[in-house]
Amino acid sequence: MPTTEKTAPRAGSAAAAREDVLNMLIADHKRAKKSFKDFEKLDAQKQADACKELVEQTCAELQVHTTLEEEIFYPAVRQALKEQDLLDEAEVEHASAKQLIEQLQSMQQQGQLDGKFSATFTVLGEYVKHHIKEEEGELFEQCEKAGTKIDWAALGEQMKARKAELMEELLPQPAVAADQRNQA
Repeated sequence: MPTTEKTAPRAGSAAAAREDVLNMLIADHKRAKKSFKDFEKLDAQKQADACKELVEQTCAELQVHTTLEEEIFYPAVRQALKEQDLLDEAEVEHASAKQLIEQLQSMQQQGQLDGKFSATFTVLGEYVKHHIKEEEGELFEQCEKAGTKIDWAALGEQMKARKAELMEELLPQPAVAADQRNQA
């Protein structure tokens, strides 16, 4: 957990708002890591439909997450952070992930659910896990130090609203309903 405070933040405080924003992103990270772990347990030959469904769901969730970060989170924290290297790297990592997602979507449309499909998803997982490690381990720590330079409450509201839009647009309907149940 990326908090350095000794006591729990008070509800309504800037620290609580910051924690809400970071926890929203961390929850997405946990879902992504679980999806990649679940994929490793599947037999791509015998469970092709389950693999396809998991890849489709995971890619859609990653698209929601990366769009949210690129449109709202990164620009907000970029203004408050002294060092921009981590944000630059994160954007490059997102571009690489998007290319792999496009490849996976193309393979699915063409019915190419073979060894390359599994390998591509596995590589995407490695990229995403590396990205998560840097983001949670370094970027979020810098965000905590930025403190009041960011209006965390407004950022959180903006991110929640945009995430809801993106989920409706990009995720299959059963997944949206399941995710909304998980957040309730």
